[in-house]
Amino acid sequence: MEISKYFELNLVIASLFGVIWIISGLILNIFQFLIYITVRPISPYVYRKINYYLIYSSWSQVVALAEYWAGCTLTVHFADKESANCLGTEHSIVLMNHKYEVDWLFSWILSDNFRILGSAKGFAKKEIRYLPVIGWGWFFCEMIFVSRQWEKDSQHLGPSVTRLMEYDDVVTLLIFAEGTRYTKEKYENSVTYCKDKGLDILEHHLYPRSRGFVYTINKLKDKLPAIYNIQIAFRKEDPPPTLTSILRRQPLHGYMYIQRVPMKNIPKESDEQISNFLLDVYKQKDQLTNYFNEHGKFPGEPPIVLKRRLAPLVQTLFWSFSVIALLIYFIYYLITSKSYILLTVTCLVISLGFISFLVLVRSTKTKKGSSYGTTSQAQTKKSL
Repeated sequence: MEISKYFELNLVIASLFGVIWIISGLILNIFQFLIYITVRPISPYVYRKINYYLIYSSWSQVVALAEYWAGCTLTVHFADKESANCLGTEHSIVLMNHKYEVDWLFSWILSDNFRILGSAKGFAKKEIRYLPVIGWGWFFCEMIFVSRQWEKDSQHLGPSVTRLMEYDDVVTLLIFAEGTRYTKEKYENSVTYCKDKGLDILEHHLYPRSRGFVYTINKLKDKLPAIYNIQIAFRKEDPPPTLTSILRRQPLHGYMYIQRVPMKNIPKESDEQISNFLLDVYKQKDQLTNYFNEHGKFPGEPPIVLKRRLAPLVQTLFWSFSVIALLIYFIYYLITSKSYILLTVTCLVISLGFISFLVLVRSTKTKKGSSYGTTSQAQTKKSL
């Protein structure tokens, strides 16, 4: 079989997984809605416990796609033993670079390995909350949605981040402080902005937007034990780190550097000190990128290749058999009952699920990413 046909066949098969994931996600959304209106008003604790497993059931399928379908692996370099021992045992903020289409997915692989995927949190554009499966699931699991307009976001950001500290399960709050995924155009605009403002120019990253980070630290400095500086990279000789590569069964090998920074070591006497700390973290990220480009690895403790867990595979197999069996039974029932209108509607829904998954894949591509930061005006907006 020709390589191009092989890749296209894998893409079609993986897209079938996408349909199953979307249908299972809609079913899980229904359960989330039901406990949201019944359990949450009575006991937020019980609601969050149940929702932890519901959201894990959805997200773990994507982890299984990467690990068991594409054969992706993740090698972790901890800065020191403290970082290795504490990760996954405490509430924390994670500062991560945002350069690749699949950096979020590899953060999920890391979270799953440390048993904290179901309570992983982050910031997302408010428009996403209206999307079925992902957006609805994120809404029910109390993700923080932002409009990127500080006047609006500052009104609800404080209660939102404080609420996360009420979780009994370990919560990691992922922050992409660059505000948007790295592209050449956005980097050039970031450099122009820094030159105009007399700011330090980063070599491999966009200049970090500090306002949201400063606000979050001020709100959580007495409740949060640490933040983690995580840097992810991929070797240039490997397949491109894209979701399309994963769907085509091209194994990706990600590398992560993880450093724990205790909250007590972060200067917090003023907003300027916190902002300068964030910039220092990104200067360190530049140094880490240079080190990786030169050595093909990160410094620190001996590397650890994370072992795959069976839980994501079990979730995927369960939903695959359940959804396929449900669809076969439903279609058979419609054919035998001669409900051709409902049969047509069912086929359309399946087709829409297939198309929706392909659209989702397309939207993760770097060139299709947010326009946030592509103009010099965007850099001067009062945003997160």
